[in-house]
Formats: sequence, C-alpha cells, structure tokens
Amino acid sequence: MKLWIKIVIGIASVLVIFSGVVLYLSQFHFDFSQDYKSIDGYENIVFKDPKSDQCFRLCAWGLIRAESYPEFQDHRETIGIPYDEYRSLIEHADGGYIWQAVSSPDGRYILYVEKVCSSGITDDEDVYYKVYSPDDGTTTTIYSGYRQYLLVDWK
Repeated sequence: MKLWIKIVIGIASVLVIFSGVVLYLSQFHFDFSQDYKSIDGYENIVFKDPKSDQCFRLCAWGLIRAESYPEFQDHRETIGIPYDEYRSLIEHADGGYIWQAVSSPDGRYILYVEKVCSSGITDDEDVYYKVYSPDDGTTTTIYSGYRQYLLVDWK
C-alpha cells in the first residue's frame, strides 16, 4: 500500500510540474522553421501583440520579445501597399483572408498576414505571416500559429 501511495504522489507531482511548464511556455510563440532567413531584411520585421503592446522579432525558435518600437504602424485599417500590388497579392494568396499587408523598406517584398479558416467553424483560424516577392512570384511563410493574432510592421 505504501508503494502505491508513493507512485500516485510521484505521478501527480510530474503532472503538476508538466502543467506548470506548459503554462509557462504558452506565453512564447514557437515556430522552428528557418525559412525566414532567405528574406533580405527579415531582422527588421516587427510583430506586436495588440493586447499587451509587447513587440517580438523572429529568432531560431519562433518569436522572441523585442524592444518597444514607438514608430510601429497598424496596417489593419489601411493596407500599407499600393492597390495594384494588393490585387496581385489577392490573386497569389492561398485563398485566405488578407488581414494586414506592408511593403518592405526597399520595396522588394510584401509582408502580409493571412487568416485561413480550416473548417466551417468561424473560430477555427490558422494565421500565416508570409512574405511575397512580386519579382519572382515566390511566397515564404515566416511564422504561423493557431489564432496568433499579431500585428506586423517592417521598419
């Protein structure tokens, strides 16, 4: 009987520790893709949580907290690219809703956020952060996450 109690207490302890680790890690944005490194100037892409005003930047394991960026522009209401580029982007996108778009400082790329509803449920949205190159027609997903609604800007 004593061994059984020790096993139950041990399993409960492991579950509590595991739950704490999961809860702690849930505040971070993980994505181990390294595709973003092919984009010139990716270091200047800024993500911002609209609820906390916390800024993030790309790193090897996803997003990492970054310094505040006071010049951050919200591109939800006014798409930050010319209309003809926006039309081209819509034709090229994977059929999701383009939520935000902004040109790179050198004008070579378009950073955009695409929401894709993977089922008929309206709350079931995957969010993809992509960079489109109009010159060669390629698209690179730089970050993605389930319901990861972050704002983007390219400083």
